[in-house]
Amino acid sequence: MVLTLCILAIIVSIIVGWKWKFNTGIIALAFAFLIGNFGLGLSINEIISFWPTTIVFYLIAISLFFNYPTNNGTMDVLGKKLLYALGGNAKLVPFVIMVVCAIVGGLGAGASTPVIVGPFCFVMAVSAGVSPVTTALAIALGNVMGSNNPYNGYGGVIGKNLIIENGVEEAQAITMSNYVWINTIIISVIVMIIFYFALKDFKAKKVKVDQPPKFSKDQKKTLIVVLCAFVLMVVPAILNSMVPNDVIAKIAGFCQPQAIMIVGSFVCACMKLGKEKDIIKQIPVSTIVMIVGVYTLIQVAAAAGLVDFISHALANSIPKFLVPAAIVLFAAFLSFFSSSTSTVMPLMYPLVPMLSAELGLNPIMLYTCIFWGGLSTAVSPFSTGGAITIAACPIDEVREGLPNKMIITALIIPVITMILATLGIFNIFTV
Repeated sequence: MVLTLCILAIIVSIIVGWKWKFNTGIIALAFAFLIGNFGLGLSINEIISFWPTTIVFYLIAISLFFNYPTNNGTMDVLGKKLLYALGGNAKLVPFVIMVVCAIVGGLGAGASTPVIVGPFCFVMAVSAGVSPVTTALAIALGNVMGSNNPYNGYGGVIGKNLIIENGVEEAQAITMSNYVWINTIIISVIVMIIFYFALKDFKAKKVKVDQPPKFSKDQKKTLIVVLCAFVLMVVPAILNSMVPNDVIAKIAGFCQPQAIMIVGSFVCACMKLGKEKDIIKQIPVSTIVMIVGVYTLIQVAAAAGLVDFISHALANSIPKFLVPAAIVLFAAFLSFFSSSTSTVMPLMYPLVPMLSAELGLNPIMLYTCIFWGGLSTAVSPFSTGGAITIAACPIDEVREGLPNKMIITALIIPVITMILATLGIFNIFTV
């Protein structure tokens, strides 16, 4: 009964917020306190502990730092210069963004990729007239492709280790992980192309871009600070993975995006590269409230037994021909309520040997359905990746309209994937 109330509350919060332009987070947070306290007997402090502290801090740090280059015009000039370098060809912008994010993510930036390149990407895309949804997808999917490889990618490495824990020899597990990663790249590109045409970005005309203006003195200083932050967020992590030692590990441990952006904000303030009061006022409080509220309600639903309910249904109630689609659906649904790498994959990967043996299904296909299903909601504003991607948009009016659009997008992507899984797209590779 309580679980049903939680699911209904999530649906009502989203619909009411979208239909009547209320902040969805306030509605969801009210439901979370009522259902959590009276339905589950959780204390108010226990419910407050569900708040996504890490995500909120990311949002604040991103806003503080990138509001400086946005306010003093650095981002605008940089976006025009990047678009000018592409010859004004707006049709190429989404795929250029996707490739750049894949490279940065693959170099070790991982979940920080939207922080590092997102602001530049959004400014360039808006200048080119590209849909903000397409831009957010290009950033998120590019990062999924790059940062989930089985060599230095967080999700890919975890997936490989879980396959080994299922009794697969390491050499074969590496091969299987490579195939899962390739499948992930294929589906990411397919999804990107579908949205590219659905949102009519292929009709984007060549933009006439005049010779962009030169950076002013303050803009040059801002650009130097931003570039230094980029180097500090990426290079130490790469060095630590290639030549690990105590000194590099210590430096890499400090050079997390949150810390670097806060320090960068302090440097910008000291250099008077923007008005501090204006910068603080432009922190996206409404977006933060929405994410905190819905995330808290989702965690209350998880405490009510949502994960166990879905796992039982998957293992006992699905006909064979629907298993691939059902796995994608359940993995995607679970990732709305919990982390893909810390909950969804460890929960569902152990099911693969049994399903493969009893139903005669390709294990690579099953692993791909779980892996991609868990990542397919990465564009949701309630996931860390989705929230950071939205927060990385430095343009207020665009950022404010993205959350509701990305909720719908995060619901559509698993449906597309379910169809492709049923059609056998993930059965290309076997072992």
